[in-house]
Amino acid sequence: MTMEPPTLTEKESIAREKYLAELPKLGVNPNQQSLGTLIEHWGKERSDKIGLYFEDESFTWGQINDECNAVSNYFRSIGLEPGDIIAFIHENSPEYIFITVGINKIQGVSALINLNQRKQALVHAIEIVSPKWVIIGDEKFLEFFDEIVDELSIEKKNIFVINKSEKKTHKYLDLSEKLKLSSKENPPTTHDSKLADTAEYIYTSGTTGLPKAVIIPNWAFPFNGLYYGSCFAHLDSNDVIYSVTPLYHSLGQCTAWGNAAYAGSTLVLAKRFSVSNYWKDVRKYKVTVAFYIGEIPRYLLNRLPSDQDKNHTLKKLIGLGLRKKIWLEFKSRFNIEHIYEYYSSTEGFGPLVNFDEVPGMIGRNTNPNSAIAKVDPETGELLKNDEGFMIRCVSGDTGMSLLKIEDVENYTKYRDNEKTKQRLIQNVFEPGDAYFKTFDFLKVHDDHWVSFADRFGDTFRWKGENVSTLEVENILDTHQMVLSSAVYGVSIPGTEGKAGMASLMVESASNIDINNVSEFISDSLPKYSVPVFLRIRETLALTGSYKITKVGLKREGFDIGKIKDQLYCWDVSSKTYIPFNTELYEQVKAGKLKF
Repeated sequence: MTMEPPTLTEKESIAREKYLAELPKLGVNPNQQSLGTLIEHWGKERSDKIGLYFEDESFTWGQINDECNAVSNYFRSIGLEPGDIIAFIHENSPEYIFITVGINKIQGVSALINLNQRKQALVHAIEIVSPKWVIIGDEKFLEFFDEIVDELSIEKKNIFVINKSEKKTHKYLDLSEKLKLSSKENPPTTHDSKLADTAEYIYTSGTTGLPKAVIIPNWAFPFNGLYYGSCFAHLDSNDVIYSVTPLYHSLGQCTAWGNAAYAGSTLVLAKRFSVSNYWKDVRKYKVTVAFYIGEIPRYLLNRLPSDQDKNHTLKKLIGLGLRKKIWLEFKSRFNIEHIYEYYSSTEGFGPLVNFDEVPGMIGRNTNPNSAIAKVDPETGELLKNDEGFMIRCVSGDTGMSLLKIEDVENYTKYRDNEKTKQRLIQNVFEPGDAYFKTFDFLKVHDDHWVSFADRFGDTFRWKGENVSTLEVENILDTHQMVLSSAVYGVSIPGTEGKAGMASLMVESASNIDINNVSEFISDSLPKYSVPVFLRIRETLALTGSYKITKVGLKREGFDIGKIKDQLYCWDVSSKTYIPFNTELYEQVKAGKLKF
């Protein structure tokens, strides 16, 4: 049964009307077929306007186009054919943009390797796309690349390095020297690109270990600019856009850079996120729009208030994962006019968009192709009714986000199509329909509002109850001593399910008031959600997109032999946390300590 879409709000209606009016133009506008056509267009129409700032460098759109052309013409001269793949390992820099756009202009495909991948994961990321060439963005990255180069299928003569020093210290080709001699004229191939062609591969780990290469088509860039920029956040060519997230992630590559390229705006690109430099950059470049991942505003709020907090030009934030409490505090403290939160992913499911700027929500589920189905949060198994179909969530339910697929036979999301097939399910709500499983859990509220609940694997079962790590983190983060937290499940011998463990980031681990924390947790959380173990730290590791990573924390668990941080365990009788020592650790291992 097809669900009738809900009545749209005024802002949703205006955005949809604009989107439906502009969308058909993408198919026929020769300047909006790819990144390459967009940049070539602005290189001609706005050749003298600054299109990119990076540290103390600036580039006009004309200069950006010229540098991209040098890449295009060089690789065309050495035989790059449409569809050939180049694996690219680099950090944020102007060269990142020049190379990826240059390759796109000749219909090559850039595989954007996550800079944090090492050893087996790095080998896997490169090998699964079968590149014809590899480009290393800087000699400093050779330390970890040289460890695995002999495990790669590619010949060393097809590996380039962008040299930063005058003296070559490696055995690979020097791309910098090659590009100096390359023509900066527009290649004749730019307008051969089509919206449906593959532009890039961006990697996601998803719910399994090794990275998967997600297909990013050419249309992703103008679509992001039209939908998120023009229709959602009302961006235009006068905006100055600040991006601190890596260009090998979709937020930095497709959304932030995609919006600048679509509108002909100015992009301020940071090498990486820096709390100390953030507001300096905003003021220096007169930034009007910034893109975020939820942890970025939190880190900025953790700095001591200043009389300069409202002295800036930043008017709009666009991004994902902003919790209600942080949303309200950030908007008030820094006098931000608009915060535009949405839900999507590298694979492209969604989007859900919070047009009405309701704090804590990711939007209203007004998209007929987006469904939320009831699920077992521990196993990820979708629940069925008596007729054998999945069950749509209603207000108050939490379920898995599903994306409807119209053409199952030709649908693909990953370079490895078997990975795509593993995520597809059929006969979901009616015979013959098909959906893509996101493994994201969303909560449905009244009037079709939706909030993010969890990712599969971040919910565990303890004492017969489902524990949402996100919900526990939201509460822990409100304590005055806690800067940020990471909650995860750990296995205890002789018990069913997993016990909660929380790593708390604080300013000074030695000054933690554990009795105060104990009282707060006891008063704020239901018994089954109280973390059994606490780990006190002054830092929490982040992914390349500034999300807290729990992989190492989960691996170490509560193993007292591997952990140097302060550890505590919950004492049921006193309802307080007590130091976790070797004696207690041995009791837990033997199954003698009860929680």
